[in-house]
Amino acid sequence: MMGTSPLSSDPLAELRARHLVMPAARPKSLPLGLLPIDELLPDAGLPRGAVVEICAPAGLGHATQLGLAACASAQREARARGDEHGTGAWCGWLDPSRTLFAPGVLATGVELERLLVVRPPPEALARIAVRLGSSQLFSLLVVDRAGVPGARPSEARARWSLTVRRLALAVENSECTVLLLSSTEQLRAEPLPVAMRIELGRPSRERLSLRIAKERYGRISREVGLSCAALQR
Repeated sequence: MMGTSPLSSDPLAELRARHLVMPAARPKSLPLGLLPIDELLPDAGLPRGAVVEICAPAGLGHATQLGLAACASAQREARARGDEHGTGAWCGWLDPSRTLFAPGVLATGVELERLLVVRPPPEALARIAVRLGSSQLFSLLVVDRAGVPGARPSEARARWSLTVRRLALAVENSECTVLLLSSTEQLRAEPLPVAMRIELGRPSRERLSLRIAKERYGRISREVGLSCAALQR
């Protein structure tokens, strides 16, 4: 069963105890392991030491799939490097809307025993995201701001622009990628100062659209159509 630990009991303690092996230098990007999508991304993956945002219409679900693909990729990379006892194998997922489903996660190839899932109250999401990002214990930290229709956290007073800046400073020069999952509606209300923004859409039942709408070096792209099967490994 997927592990969920309340922050009050310090769920980072076990990870700190296992932080014994310093990983060797990694490539500057984290591939998703989905070749058609990796080929569209600058540097063939998500930038490390940076905050990346994936935006999709509410309820689309593909942003979660990409987040899980990134988790599985980070864990595969760690195994290949023999880094099972270092931080490379660990991913964190902030799930305030409690929508992450363990069997579905397992089906994507993610090792549940190397995935720390925290389910904070919505009003604490930004603060806890910064705390986990500052821990330097994860290869990937996914922050689900979007959830599902009817379960999206209320962010009327959340200062996410400031939160993103704090997260960026926390992971700068580290191997960690912070991945924000946002809805298109949230993006329209409050564009965030992220290093990269990937926007998803679904023009038809069988097709997915993807474009790099923002990238820190200006490497943006036009909208590209993909088969929904591109999200399958």
